[in-house]
Amino acid sequence: MTDRFVFCLLLCVVLLLGSERSCAQAVDDLGVWTALFAQGELHAAGSDSDRLKWWFDGHLRFLDDANGFNQSIVRPGVGWELTGQSTVWAGYGWIRTSALRGLEFDEHRIWQQWTWSEGLGAWKVAHRSRFEQRFLETGDDVGLRFRQLFRVQHNLPAWRRMKMVFWDELFYNLNDPDWGARSGFNQNRAFVGLGYQPSPNCRWRVEIGYLNQVIQLPTVNDRNHHLLSINVFRSP
Repeated sequence: MTDRFVFCLLLCVVLLLGSERSCAQAVDDLGVWTALFAQGELHAAGSDSDRLKWWFDGHLRFLDDANGFNQSIVRPGVGWELTGQSTVWAGYGWIRTSALRGLEFDEHRIWQQWTWSEGLGAWKVAHRSRFEQRFLETGDDVGLRFRQLFRVQHNLPAWRRMKMVFWDELFYNLNDPDWGARSGFNQNRAFVGLGYQPSPNCRWRVEIGYLNQVIQLPTVNDRNHHLLSINVFRSP
């Protein structure tokens, strides 16, 4: 298990360094992203099993120096716990985007993912592998995208309720739909910040920090976003 933790940590560092190199010619912007992530048990009628789960995350994102609406996301789903550390999920996402060039459009996504996490003393490591099928009203084709997230958190001994958090997520397009996405590297997101949990048994926590988003665009300058990220979590 220690080898897996070291591998995840090193890969996060490599992805972060790679995102900084890829944004050398990018246009910079500032913004604020807020999000709610929640999970819980979903008991089926007549069943006492606690392996069936529900998932929800919602987002509000602002760019243009945080003065302009950029995107909202509503993403429910259901999951099945394979082990105490591993769960498979599937769901739907509705995304409203106000593009930087003034075009507003809706996107619908079908998504599947696998999540895994493990506690290692004061450390906790996790990853999420997600496959998306994207339907945009600006085109007829279905866009396919793979996303891989690695996360590391560390309890701070001097402040028992605080955690240092780092995660990195890589996005990779798998095809070339008619609405503009191009196969290959799409974007990278890297976060570093602090988490606060009122007590060890509390299901709620908040994480606040810096998020760097690098987006590679096919026809215009790439984007490099420097974001204040505020996230609220509810654990199962």
